[in-house]
Amino acid sequence: MGFIRWAVFHPVGLKQPCPLTLFAFSMQDVGPEYAFEAYSDLYSGGADVARIGPDFHAQVRAYRLDRMILFQRSLNEVQHSRSPQRGRQDGFDHVTLHLLLEGEMVAGPTGSERRMLPGEILVCDNTLPHQTRAHNVRQISTPVARDLIELLVPDLRGFHGAILPEAVGGLVADFIVSLTRRSEFPDATVASRSSAVLGMLLGAALRGHAAPTKAVVWAAVHDAPDDVARRREAEAHVERHLGDRDLNAETIAAQLGISRSLLYRAFLRDGGVARFVQQRRLERVRNALRRQGETRSIATLAYAYGFSSEQHFNRAFRTTIGRPPGQFRTHIQQMRSETQVRGGRSWPLADWHSELY
Repeated sequence: MGFIRWAVFHPVGLKQPCPLTLFAFSMQDVGPEYAFEAYSDLYSGGADVARIGPDFHAQVRAYRLDRMILFQRSLNEVQHSRSPQRGRQDGFDHVTLHLLLEGEMVAGPTGSERRMLPGEILVCDNTLPHQTRAHNVRQISTPVARDLIELLVPDLRGFHGAILPEAVGGLVADFIVSLTRRSEFPDATVASRSSAVLGMLLGAALRGHAAPTKAVVWAAVHDAPDDVARRREAEAHVERHLGDRDLNAETIAAQLGISRSLLYRAFLRDGGVARFVQQRRLERVRNALRRQGETRSIATLAYAYGFSSEQHFNRAFRTTIGRPPGQFRTHIQQMRSETQVRGGRSWPLADWHSELY
């Protein structure tokens, strides 16, 4: 079908190839009768795409930088969804920022979508379900490596679905727009450091944005402010001590100076503190298993993140992720090594996302 156009740019004077790549999708290259099918195939590796009106339109330009991607998109009457099944299938574990430039977008965690205003930024954790619906939209979507932000915001998952107003995320938005505008011919050194700069700007914005999604995303509409504050403090403590096998409700409550009943109430929607701790440990091991260059054995990783035995970890991982950890690692490695082909041209987006880890 020959609808993909992409090229590699090599900055003048640079001896090694620059990691930046331009990828472009245009309906003019496809024809209206094949446009939606082609666009759906484009995103089939990470999202379910649906038409939500008769006047579908899509145009995409993507730029790969070091541990981040910039998708400059023009969309109309299309929906993107990530279900829990998708999350288990592809193992994505990065954060995506959706900056709305103009048009009408309804977006957020599935069942809690909200209408966005131009200039606002939606923060999405790709391990959690969410969707976007676009009508005559211009936007920039920016997948970025989680660890670049999590160092500054340990409770990053709690911001899933946060919509940052321009007053809070304005510097982040300005940087994304400027970076996109200059990305075809960047200075190689600047390009390689841009993701770290974005991580710092977003971290500062989130730290200054008061508990944006606890009540909305986690459906905790009856949580008292004190419960929300306790949860945030407890989450940060859990993140710092995941490798401690003695981490449990009793030690967390003692560290925070609260009763176990108050702590449990803050994690009631997760099924309790122990379940939350196990889920975070599983996510950390899953991150390590898909990380390029990670050579530690599965048993070593399980113990490093606080599991008491390899058998306990294997059972928990298979129940949550849907496949044994060794099979998951092999699957991710195969996804990286296989070259997908459409219309005789390389299909790079799956590889680009794998480079975020």
